[in-house]
Formats: sequence, C-alpha cells, structure tokens
Amino acid sequence: MKPAREDELNKNFLPLTWTRPVEELRCGARALKDHPQRKAKYLWDLISHLKEDLEEDFRILGSGVKGKVHPSAVLYQPENILIEEGAEVEALAVLDARGGPIYIGKSTIIRPHACLKGPLSIGPDCRIGGEVSHSIFHANSNKSHYGFIGHSYIGEWVNLGAGTTNSNLKNNYSTVKMRSGEKEIDSGEQFLGCAIGDHAKLGIGTLIPTGAVIGTCANIFGGGMIPKFVPAFSWGITEEFKFDKAIEMIRQVMQRRGKELSGEGKELLRQVFLATAGERKK
Repeated sequence: MKPAREDELNKNFLPLTWTRPVEELRCGARALKDHPQRKAKYLWDLISHLKEDLEEDFRILGSGVKGKVHPSAVLYQPENILIEEGAEVEALAVLDARGGPIYIGKSTIIRPHACLKGPLSIGPDCRIGGEVSHSIFHANSNKSHYGFIGHSYIGEWVNLGAGTTNSNLKNNYSTVKMRSGEKEIDSGEQFLGCAIGDHAKLGIGTLIPTGAVIGTCANIFGGGMIPKFVPAFSWGITEEFKFDKAIEMIRQVMQRRGKELSGEGKELLRQVFLATAGERKK
C-alpha cells in the first residue's frame, strides 16, 4: 500500500490527501466527488467556495433541525442551517448563518457559548466550542474550548487544545501564501487560515500563523506561535514523534469513540511516516 497521492493534483491537497484520495475530501457538506462542477486545484479552493458548495448541498439535503437544540441557543437564519440526527447544540450557543449555510453532521456536539458563523461544515461526531467560522471539519475532530478557527480545513481525529487560535488575515491585508506540495504558492485569497492533517494534536495556547500547514500526526505542545509549516509526525516542533508512540496514541483516542485503528490504517500511516522523513530532518 502507498500513502495518498503521488500525482500532481493530489500533492496540491496535502496533508489531507496523505490519508484519502482527493475525491473524498469534504466539499461543502458532502465529498468532492459529489461536486463534479467544482474544479478545485488547491486545498484553499474548497474553503473559498464553501458557501456556494454548501448552498448546492442544501438544495439536495434540505435544511432543518433533526438533532437537539437547547432552548437558549440562538440560530440566526435557521432556514440556512442543517443539524443532522444525533447532533446536539447545547445551551447559549450561537449559530449565525447570515453569511452562509451551516452544516452540523451526525452526533456532533456544539458546546455551550460556542459561536459558529457560516459558511461552515462540521462533523460527523465532532466536539466544537469557542469561535469557528468559514471552515471545514472532517469527522471525529475536537475543538471543545475557547479560541478561534477561521477559513481553515481540519482533517479527521484532530484535537485542538484550549486557546488554540489561527490567524486568517495578514496584518498588511495582502493575499496569503500557503504551502502546496513542496512549494509555497500565493493563494490570491485575503482570508485564509490553516490546513491540519489527520490525527494532529495541538496543545493549549497554540497560535497558528496565517496560511499554516500542519502535517499528519503532528503533536504540538508548549504554546505560543508555531512555524508556518509543521511536518508530519513532528513532536513538539523540533523532534520526531516515534511511529509506535504515535500509533499507541491514535488507538487510545479512537477507543474513546468506540472505534479501532485497522491494520490497513496503520500501514497507511507507516507509509506516511516514511514518506515524510526528509521533511522532519530539514
């Protein structure tokens, strides 16, 4: 088995395509394969066109509340919100869909006092608190506490510690450059946050610069501003997260949700570990 994606298009979507083909990337509320009209070339295309892709999905999926919403929660423009079965919006949370649709996947929990601003696609089975806007979260990822995530793309099984915050706008208001494959490219976007690969863990107080890319299984701690590029399987930025230790952590995390890492999944991650060894040595 080889890790994702050796062709040029798939490289443009790293680190998310280390663990899935590009057509399985979330695009709106569904996958890119469900949006044949979306000719995305780079990862940030899925962020910049999120509003339009969600609007198309809502024409198919509809809107409405299928899960639970606490009576004290506030939903701005509820006709532009879809809360799937098993999802829950807890007390005093605010879902503001005036700027674009909000999709909350099955079994996702929106924590008290969370502030969510559309366009936004989250879940399934995520835990979300603090402020989140114009972003995509794949399944089983957590941002349970205060902090801001905006104009960003978050993979599966990611955990963002309390106070983790990304910048999505440069101080000089110029367009944002983001790493794509082995190059840094001007996205042409004024608002662009970060891309975080599957199984990455960011400790409390992590500050993420504009246009950052954080690799698969990176384990970041210590707080403060991190580099704009963090390789896969990094341990605290400068060290290597040993493969067996990373797998042990992943199994513990997945067991908390009643799931197991398959042998195929482990082998895929091993190939990612080997393929990205050179990045960690630079």
